[in-house]
Amino acid sequence: MIAAGDVVHYSLDGVCEVSGIVEKKLGEQLRRFYQLHPLYRKNSVIYLPTDNEMLLSRVRPVLTKEEVLTAISEINEVDSVWIDADAARKEVFQQIIRSGEHRQLISLVKTLYERKAVMQEDGRKLRSADSSFLKDAERLINEEFAYVLGIDPGDVPNYIKERIRK
Repeated sequence: MIAAGDVVHYSLDGVCEVSGIVEKKLGEQLRRFYQLHPLYRKNSVIYLPTDNEMLLSRVRPVLTKEEVLTAISEINEVDSVWIDADAARKEVFQQIIRSGEHRQLISLVKTLYERKAVMQEDGRKLRSADSSFLKDAERLINEEFAYVLGIDPGDVPNYIKERIRK
C-alpha cells in the first residue's frame, strides 16, 4: 500500500515522493489517483490510478543503503545481457527499463558500456536506441543511489568507481 509521504521508485520516473490521493474527473467518472512528485524533476507530477494494478506493479520501495552498497560491491559479478537481434534487444531493454529493478538496470548499463568499448575499438558508436537505453538506465540508477546515499546524482559514477576499487 502506498501512503502520503512515502518515497518510492516508479518505473521510468525514478524516485518519487507520494503526496497523497487526489480525485479527478475523467469524462463523467470521478477517479482516484496517487499523486507522485519525481524528486529529480521538480515541476513534474504523476497521477497514478489507484485501481490500475499493471501500473501499480511498477511501484516499489526505494532501496536501502545496505542494498545499494551490496549492489555496488557485486557489479563485477553481473552478467551482460547483449542480444544481437535489434528488435529482440529493444524489447528486452525496454522491459528492463520499465521494471526499474536495480540488478537488471546495472546489468544493462554494464552490457552497454562493454558494447560501447568494443565498438569504439572499431571506430564505431552505439546505435541511438542503445545510447538512449544507456542514458535512461544510468539516470534511474544514479538518482536512486544518490537519494539513498545522500549525494548528488552526478557524483554516483565516481562513488561507484571508488567503491569498486577498494
